[in-house]
Amino acid sequence: MELFWTPTHEMRKLIIALLVGATVLTPAPSTQAATTVAFQAEVWVDNWFALYVNGKKVGEDSVAYNTEKSFNSTVIKFSATYPFEIGVLARDFMENESGLEYIGKSNQQIGDAGLIIQVREIKSGKVVAASSSKWKSLVVQKAPTNPECVTSQQPLTDCKRITTSTPAGWSLKTFKDTAWSTSTEYSEAAVGVKDGYFDYKWNSSAKLIWSSDLKLDNTVLFRSLVTGASLPASKIVTSALTLGSPDFEINGKLPKSYTCDGSSTPPSVTWSGVPDATQSLVLLMSTLPGPPRPGEVENPNHAYLLLYNIDPASKGAINPKYPGTMGMNFKDKSPGYTAPCSQGPGEKKYTFTLYALNSKLSISAADATESNILKAIEGKVIEKAELSAFYARS
Repeated sequence: MELFWTPTHEMRKLIIALLVGATVLTPAPSTQAATTVAFQAEVWVDNWFALYVNGKKVGEDSVAYNTEKSFNSTVIKFSATYPFEIGVLARDFMENESGLEYIGKSNQQIGDAGLIIQVREIKSGKVVAASSSKWKSLVVQKAPTNPECVTSQQPLTDCKRITTSTPAGWSLKTFKDTAWSTSTEYSEAAVGVKDGYFDYKWNSSAKLIWSSDLKLDNTVLFRSLVTGASLPASKIVTSALTLGSPDFEINGKLPKSYTCDGSSTPPSVTWSGVPDATQSLVLLMSTLPGPPRPGEVENPNHAYLLLYNIDPASKGAINPKYPGTMGMNFKDKSPGYTAPCSQGPGEKKYTFTLYALNSKLSISAADATESNILKAIEGKVIEKAELSAFYARS
C-alpha cells in the first residue's frame, strides 16, 4: 500500500515563509571600497627626480636635471589606497650624455648623486615608506664608462656610455622586478648632502640611496611596495663609524716608537659602528707631503700604512696582526708599514682614514698604491671615519 502525504494550505504557507526567511538572512557579498588616503612625499635628491604611484606620475622636481647645483628639497602630495607601488626616476646632473659636469671649465669632473625619500600620511603624520637598501633599483644610463675621459676637451665624443631602455610599466604594482638589484645605502659624507637636505627631520629608517656606483650611474629607477605599516619614530640620522687607538689620543702626540726616530713599529687602531651594508673596509695612514728634498721627485702619495679588503666583522688593526690585504707604502714601494720620518721644522699631521665600502676591491697588492686605491673606491664609500695624531722631530 502506498501512502501519500498532502500538506494543508496552512502548512504550505509556513514552508514558503521559512524559505523566504532563509533567503533574507543570507548575507550579501561585501562591496565596500578600499579607503583612499592622502599622502605627502618628502624628497631630496642630487640632482632631479620624478615620482610615480601605481604607474602614474604624481609629481617631479621643480628644477630641471641639467641645472647646476640643484639640491632643493621637494614635497609631493598624492592620494592612494593600500597597498601601492611607489616608483622614483632619479637623475644626477650632467650637461650631456658624456656624464660630465662643468664641461669646458676648470672644474670639469664626474659628479656624484644620491636620493632620500620618506612618505607620510597627511592626517596621522605617520611615516609609511622610506628609502633604504630594501628598495629595488635599475640603472638605465651609465657614463662615462671610461673615467679617464674626464680631462677630454671633446667629452661627448671621447666619453663612452651605456644606455638601456626604460622597461614598460616599471612603476606599476604588477611589474616583476626580480631581476633588479637592491639599492645601496650611503652616508651623508659620501653623498655630500647640502642645502634642502636639512629642511626635514628624516625618519631613522630613511637612508640615502643610489645604485652600487654613486658616480658613474647617472639615471636610476627605484621601486618599493607600500603596505601601510608604520615605521619607527623620526630622528636625525648621524654617523656611527668611529676610529680610535690604544696607542695615542685623538689629535694627540704620535709616540716616538712609531716613527723613524724610534723602533718604527706600526701603531694599532680600532673601530666600531661599521654600517650593516658594508662589504669591506680600507684603512689608510697618510700625511700631506712637504716639499721634496734636493734631488727628490715630488711624490703625491704619502701612505705609511694601507690595508684593503678588510673583513667588516673585524674590530681593528692590532699590531702585529693586521686584517685584510697589505697595500704599498710610498717610501719602500712594497707592502707593509713605513714609519713617518718628517722633514722640516714644526709638527706634522698623520691621519688614519677608515672607509666602509659597499663591495670588495679587485686589485692586486702590487698595484695597491694610495692613488690606485682611492680611485678604486670612488662611488663605493658608504661611510668613513678619521683619526689624527701629530709628531715633531727634535
